[in-house]
Amino acid sequence: MNIAILGAGAMGSLYASYLAPYHSVTLLDSYAPLVEHINTKGLIKVSHDHTEIPFQVKAVLSGTSLDYQDLVIVFVKGIHTYEAIKNNQSLLGPDTIVMTLQNGAGNNRDIAQFVKRERIIVGTSSHNSVSLEPGKFYHSGCGPTNIGPDLPCEESLRDVKKTAQALEESGLTVNIMENIQYVLWQKLVINCGINALSTLMQCRIGEIYTNPYLWDLCKRIVYECVLIAEADGTYLDRKEALLAVSKVCINDANGYASMYQDRQNQRMTEIDRINGVVSDLGSQYKIAAPCNSMLVTQIHGVEQMYSRQ
Repeated sequence: MNIAILGAGAMGSLYASYLAPYHSVTLLDSYAPLVEHINTKGLIKVSHDHTEIPFQVKAVLSGTSLDYQDLVIVFVKGIHTYEAIKNNQSLLGPDTIVMTLQNGAGNNRDIAQFVKRERIIVGTSSHNSVSLEPGKFYHSGCGPTNIGPDLPCEESLRDVKKTAQALEESGLTVNIMENIQYVLWQKLVINCGINALSTLMQCRIGEIYTNPYLWDLCKRIVYECVLIAEADGTYLDRKEALLAVSKVCINDANGYASMYQDRQNQRMTEIDRINGVVSDLGSQYKIAAPCNSMLVTQIHGVEQMYSRQ
């Protein structure tokens, strides 16, 4: 397949490392020095045992006119989804499948401004990847890629199966989920419980679980999410939701949340697409979400202090 990946960060590069040996892959990114680095020096994936694995993949600046792609995978930050799709419409032919594996919620709605919902796949990735330096990333956690149709119909299910086959041929484990909204809420709850706390405390993911004070706060965050998910039409078992968060904390104990990496590099975060979604839905359904709302305010406070550091 001809595959374009929007966003050459840690996750986009990780998926490129799987797909490039088996498909024609192009990474697109808006940061020119990174694009130049990838084209001249390639990428390096650092595995669990700290083995460095170099590989080559083509990279171009976002907005570069390319031929229609069979598959476009979106890995830019949620706050940039609309602009990324708008600026790369040359990739989108009548049969192009667009898949979002991004953190947070609402990315599918941004994509749908330019792509028919029948051609949109939504999903989550259980992999964790951390940028170490330009062109080098640490693959700190593994797991399945869960995907499903944004608009369930026969055409969409065919696209999901076609995409799953391409990913599986590249060594990725894929689960096709008919009730993908349930999976998306599960992932959102995990991100709500981990990302902002890790960022504010400037700690590894595992420390949220081992620190009793942080874990107590994490529980409160998760329980708010469960209540609001149910009001939004998706039932999550409270104990199972918390267990899912604890498993990520244990399995990716030495990893760092993507939002924490943003803070380290003084980049704007995706807080409005994560805890902010829960806070906004809470207001809509008249359900209090003080912990999630507090995290949104605190993270924006951190962002405002970047220029002082």
